Amino acid sequence: MLSRLQNLLLGENNFEGAIPSEIGLLKQLSQLKLHHNNIHSAIPSEIGMMSQLQELRLYENNINGTIPSEVGMLLQLVDLSFAQNSITGTIPSEIGMLKRLQKLELDDNKIDGVIPSEVGKLSQLQRFWLYINNINSTIPPEIGMLSQLQDLLLDRNNITGTIPTEVGNLSMLSKLNLQSNLITGPIPTEIGMMSNILHLILINNTLTGTIPSGMM
Repeated sequence: MLSRLQNLLLGENNFEGAIPSEIGLLKQLSQLKLHHNNIHSAIPSEIGMMSQLQELRLYENNINGTIPSEVGMLLQLVDLSFAQNSITGTIPSEIGMLKRLQKLELDDNKIDGVIPSEVGKLSQLQRFWLYINNINSTIPPEIGMLSQLQDLLLDRNNITGTIPTEVGNLSMLSKLNLQSNLITGPIPTEIGMMSNILHLILINNTLTGTIPSGMM
């Protein structure tokens, strides 16, 4: 066993099969990159044993199953990408324990259920990509606690309810995409407080009322 291994970079190959549960024995690993392969298993719960992990990139595979709650044990994690897979189930609330996380990419999967309110605890988060999934809840007001957030992409889900007024607290946000959901109600006037916004995309919802003057 490569017990002292710190970086395991196997992306952009033709690996298939499963992620072995023994990967949890690599206690010194800081980078695990298996992106752009043909892995077609679930994420093993033993992944939570890699306490020094900072980057976990498994995007562009055929990974199935759910996100294990043990991911919440990766307290050093900065970069997490499970994008472009076939992951099902819900986002575990334990994700809120990743206080150092800056990038959370879960886009293009089959994730359903709610956006957990615990996401609001990710005080260092800069990128939250959840587009092309089956989320069928409202946007939690705790999203407004993400003071470092720059990209919030929730488009092409089944999100309901209204746009929370707390989005006005996202002063660093440059891109907000809520396109193609089931969002109702008015655009909150607080959206005009997002002084760094460059891209605001609300196409294909059921929004009503008037366009706030603060947006002009």
